[in-house]
Amino acid sequence: MKTEPVINLTKFKITPELASFGVHDLSNWREFQEIRSLLYYPDPPTREQIAQRVERLTAIALREAKKTGATQVLVSCPPWMLSPLCKELMYFDIQPVVTFTKSNNDKGVTVLSLVNAA
Repeated sequence: MKTEPVINLTKFKITPELASFGVHDLSNWREFQEIRSLLYYPDPPTREQIAQRVERLTAIALREAKKTGATQVLVSCPPWMLSPLCKELMYFDIQPVVTFTKSNNDKGVTVLSLVNAA
């Protein structure tokens, strides 16, 4: 079964399990490193800081979508950033998704599917 490409907009590198759902890391290593810093907050952020980071994350996603044809982005960010990030991505017709997981004693956490975040 062919899966549609999904951009990894998280601070973690993908696993083989996520790859099976079509998730791929960014083609630009510097942007991946930038995402890690954009998602890290040592102190509570201001609205302006959140807005600036959401704009930059969206720009990275748009550039990668143009390269790959992806229309979905895997997101993982602080809860107070999720709503503005999802709104911004959807404004540009990119669907934010999150992992739907199941925890079990043998395997730990297993990804069952990707579901719309908004």
